[in-house]
Amino acid sequence: MWPAERDALLASGLAQPIDFDDGYEDDEGDFLFRTSLGSRGCTFLESTRGCRLHTTGLKPAVCSAVPREKREADEMYADRMLPCRSEWRAFP
Repeated sequence: MWPAERDALLASGLAQPIDFDDGYEDDEGDFLFRTSLGSRGCTFLESTRGCRLHTTGLKPAVCSAVPREKREADEMYADRMLPCRSEWRAFP
């Protein structure tokens, strides 16, 4: 996620610094953050189903924009970019 998205989650109290990695520069030179992992994948997944950021207006753009198909979801998961993949029902 973008730094501004991480900062908004921290400022809102919905997240703590431990909920994110230290950040990294991607292949295009953008600085991004990944969420830390919980028992079901992304730390923001609810214990039963769904993302706890879904109704907050602060869900990171990447979580809504991608993946668009099963192949993309599987590739992102393999690259450690989609920790919630195993919990999805849309792309079995």
